[in-house]
Amino acid sequence: MTWLGKLGRLLRGERAGIAAMAAIMLTVMVGMMGAVVDLGLLYATKNELQNAADAAALAGASTLVTWDADRNIYAQPDVAVTTAQQVALANQAMGVNLQLLLEDITLGLWVEPDKDFDPDHIGATSDPDYLSACRVLVRRDDIANSPVETIFAGAVGFSVVNVTALSTAELGYAGSVGDGMVDLPIAVKEEALNSGGGPVCGETIYFHDENDENAEWTSFFTYPTNDPAVRDYVDGTLSVPALDVGDEVSVINGNLSTHTFEALADRFEADGTDLDGDGSADAWQVLLPVIGDTSSGASTATIAGFAHLVITEVRNAPYKEITAVLQCGLVVPDSTTGGGNFGSRATTPKLVE
Repeated sequence: MTWLGKLGRLLRGERAGIAAMAAIMLTVMVGMMGAVVDLGLLYATKNELQNAADAAALAGASTLVTWDADRNIYAQPDVAVTTAQQVALANQAMGVNLQLLLEDITLGLWVEPDKDFDPDHIGATSDPDYLSACRVLVRRDDIANSPVETIFAGAVGFSVVNVTALSTAELGYAGSVGDGMVDLPIAVKEEALNSGGGPVCGETIYFHDENDENAEWTSFFTYPTNDPAVRDYVDGTLSVPALDVGDEVSVINGNLSTHTFEALADRFEADGTDLDGDGSADAWQVLLPVIGDTSSGASTATIAGFAHLVITEVRNAPYKEITAVLQCGLVVPDSTTGGGNFGSRATTPKLVE
């Protein structure tokens, strides 16, 4: 064979090798493109499922309880379940409306430090104290709503894939209040309301000007706190601003003027209720901020939550003392979850899982 013939054979062999390699590379590229397409499909499905799960959990949690005109709270677990299912069904994942199964809804008492339900308080209950969270599992799998069909992965045995999303929303205790919701410039110390194991509901609390007092006067975001500033909030000249857990407010302990206490006594008579028909007020339900532990003489304090108290007596000079009872089982309208447990629930939940 001449050298030209040998060269022709070599070139033909190289062309065949290049063609084979090109075919292999094309197959690999098509496979990679198919994997990208299918992964994108599954990622989009997961996102849509997660959005549906979050919406259903929040909707369920927001309807765990209801309340009356006096803010008394009542459990309604059936409404929460139905609402979560309705919201899930109104959502889609890759064009499929999502059925939320009853067994994929969990209600119960959420324990924030554990990031889980209290194992002793899981399930529907008529006691709102043990009903604070809604968890949902939204599926596209063999159990509900059918698995997701892939486009290319079927060639390697993955024609369908199961995808799920989990979400939990908590309807906890009030962590924020709007303008004018708080009634008085009194900040109660949390140790007076919560023994560490929960709020001391029904406990009588005395506000006075001794060193062991369990509340402080506050002018909120006006510094420093003094008698005229406090009186402007007591007599209604100023409306209490919106407050959130974590806000630092100005406080003062000690003895305020007789003039300020007279203004407080006037508010008690004007806004309180005459329970025994003697013409004088006997009870006045108020919403107050709760502050964390403060050292003696501190000029600021941090809000830890909010509490309802019923003031039963305002004693003017020389006593200058307020008597109140902690009231539990109430809600704070238009409040968000995030405060300590002082017996007053929020009305807006938050996602915790």
